[in-house]
Amino acid sequence: MSDPTRTAADQFSRQAEAYAASPTHAEGDDLDLVLDFAAPAAGESCLDVATGPGHTAARLAPGADFVIGLDIAPGMIAVARDRAAEMGLANLAYLIGDVHALPLPSASLDLVTCRIAPHHFHDVAGFVKEAARVLKPSGRLVVEDSLAPDAPAVAGFLEDLDKRRDPTHVHSLSRTDWGAAVAAAGLRMVRETVYRKRHPFDLWIRRTGLSEAEIAALVTHILEAPEEIRQTLFEIDGGKIAALLDRKLIFRAEPMAPG
Repeated sequence: MSDPTRTAADQFSRQAEAYAASPTHAEGDDLDLVLDFAAPAAGESCLDVATGPGHTAARLAPGADFVIGLDIAPGMIAVARDRAAEMGLANLAYLIGDVHALPLPSASLDLVTCRIAPHHFHDVAGFVKEAARVLKPSGRLVVEDSLAPDAPAVAGFLEDLDKRRDPTHVHSLSRTDWGAAVAAAGLRMVRETVYRKRHPFDLWIRRTGLSEAEIAALVTHILEAPEEIRQTLFEIDGGKIAALLDRKLIFRAEPMAPG
């Protein structure tokens, strides 16, 4: 039986340069919102979980005392370190590690962030508990991730499409699922928003290294989908798929007060 953690590490290591160049990861109003929700401040220590090529960590670094970027994929860490050096970010360091067992002391961090990654985790509730463990009582967790569509047929189609496009995709949570995971970790939601994100289709479908035959099969699958699904999830112009449209939940959670 294959090891899902090793599979994800290998897959993302191969994709590191593609994620570094991806405009939907490197920039966007949603990244600005994450930074606003996180509000890193002087004297604070921060952790960016599943940092990938380090886009979020690099945005946090100028406002914080120290930032650690953690990822399971050595290839991602190598690219992130190179990018940090190019940007002259001396207060930014990187670790290889698993989000389900963070290699950091309890109550040691002011801020934990995680952007567009938890749908790859095999135990999201476990990740949230680990984030809560390493946070100080005054700390906060800021997460952005894909939000499961409300309509069951649309949610099922997108989940299947994500898995066919990317074998490391596990599951996109609903708002209810996220609320339960946050509460079970002893945290409370204090701020949240839903962001509609546009992914240029050609970049999105090719980023995971699919063959031309696999891409053609998925394009046909999308174009033959029911109208509700096509209108909800895609921009289609003249029979050509221009973009995938999905929703991201962005939230800030903080430890519950004792008692």
